[in-house]
Amino acid sequence: MTGPPTPPPSSAVEIEDAARTMLPPQAAAAAPATEPSESTSEAAQPATEEIQPPTAGQTQQSTTYELLFPTISELARTGSLRELVEVAERGDLSGDFAADPTRLLLVAPLVLAYMILNELSPARHVLTRLPDVLTTIPLSRGLFMLLSSTVERRYSDVYLRAEELHQFVLQPTFGNAELAQILAGMIVSFVGKYRSTIRDDPSSITATIDAFRKRTFNLLSRAYTSIPLSLAQMYLGYTPDQAKEVLNVALANKWKYDQQTQILTPASQSTSYVRGSGYAQSTLEAVNLVANTIASLES
Repeated sequence: MTGPPTPPPSSAVEIEDAARTMLPPQAAAAAPATEPSESTSEAAQPATEEIQPPTAGQTQQSTTYELLFPTISELARTGSLRELVEVAERGDLSGDFAADPTRLLLVAPLVLAYMILNELSPARHVLTRLPDVLTTIPLSRGLFMLLSSTVERRYSDVYLRAEELHQFVLQPTFGNAELAQILAGMIVSFVGKYRSTIRDDPSSITATIDAFRKRTFNLLSRAYTSIPLSLAQMYLGYTPDQAKEVLNVALANKWKYDQQTQILTPASQSTSYVRGSGYAQSTLEAVNLVANTIASLES
């Protein structure tokens, strides 16, 4: 039979004695042992790794849109619009950075490809997929306006919007020379294809296309000392099977053509502008010249 419970310690001496009884010196010494701290450190390590910011290499890594752009560029240059649509659609839908401006490397050629193919609903769907932050970019707005005029069959506005967009992509501030080349050519191609979808005043439509091409051709004459035939076709909005037409225009303007290298050489011009040594010059420099001059030309 147990006795009455021991009263709790009350005096300072009793409290100190109780503490020594509950935590002997050996246990007290063992308390700061390294094992618990190592365990705690190991448990905390994964959490520390999870919140690490990305390294410099990661932040500079190309987006999926940038990685796919060379393929898009090649397909546009060869006029393989169906293949371009397939590649761009897959890339746009599977991209990891939906709000990144580089997404327009795929979206802009994709929209114009659909429009050249006269598939306006898919073109509109592509644009409506964009997040708000990308719809305010001037290139997106230009595509929206061109598509809207086309859907609503506002014929005069179609050519106006096409010309505005054509001039915009050739501005020095556009920033991407290769994309500028592709879009400039695709816009002219769209105007040419659009001609076949309407019956109203075809003579004025032909005149509009001819004006696009004449202006671009004159500016290319000043921007390059030599230029590949394929690039000239892209700028002028001709398809790969229209090389003969480009050559006829070039030769009529006293350009020279090397059939082996497929390089066009513009005729010498009496101008104060000094061109580069050849196609190896900065393509952006050539585009900038086109843009600086195009603003002073009338439609």
